[in-house]
Amino acid sequence: MNPLERAAAKSAWAHVNVGEKLLLFIGLIIEVLVLPPKVGVPLVAVTVIALAFAARVPLRLYVGLVLAPAVFIALGIIPLMLTVNSHGVSINPAGVAPALVVMVRSFVATASMMVLTLTTPMSEFISWASRIGVPEALTYVVVLMYRMISTLLVTSRTMWEAQAMRLGHSNRKKWISSIAAQAATLFVLSLERARRLGEGLELRADPSAMAVANPHRPLSRQRFAGIIVLLCLLAASRLLIK
Repeated sequence: MNPLERAAAKSAWAHVNVGEKLLLFIGLIIEVLVLPPKVGVPLVAVTVIALAFAARVPLRLYVGLVLAPAVFIALGIIPLMLTVNSHGVSINPAGVAPALVVMVRSFVATASMMVLTLTTPMSEFISWASRIGVPEALTYVVVLMYRMISTLLVTSRTMWEAQAMRLGHSNRKKWISSIAAQAATLFVLSLERARRLGEGLELRADPSAMAVANPHRPLSRQRFAGIIVLLCLLAASRLLIK
């Protein structure tokens, strides 16, 4: 079991109905996207942090999961701040503020989604999706992809540890060489295992063969009402902007 799945299974909110958590965190993402940034972003950010502490998610793992996409978000907004013309590339002052707004909104939305990820095991996502009528063929493909990613993560960790035991990380030159070799090997392995998973999907042709047993998580009317009230209060913060 990878660290993310282990944290989700041990979360204080693992027993909460998946639909309730989706309503809460997707609602927060919508709020941070539609509310004025001066009020909406700080309020939603504080709410997400409070929810993360309430769910007792592992802090180190949570920060790592948020920072990884944050780097790509920060790099992705750079073109929004630049202007390309006959004189070359220059910073467009009119594009800096909108780019920063996009960046902070994306950061908060990512942080919200990561709390959902760390409080809900993937098996319960799949089971819930099946119960609400998502086609079994689609959930079957999702399960295969998830298993493939998990297998590659375990393989990558094993390769990294093996390289370290062979002193492959003893200096910068060996470290770079080890990373290059590992990336090349993982690329080949990913193609081979994707082919095998595709063949298995064609041969089995029975989505129910991968069904898993999950405990029933009843919908709580109190929690549902509390989520609606919270989202409405955040939406009402728009009135603070004159």
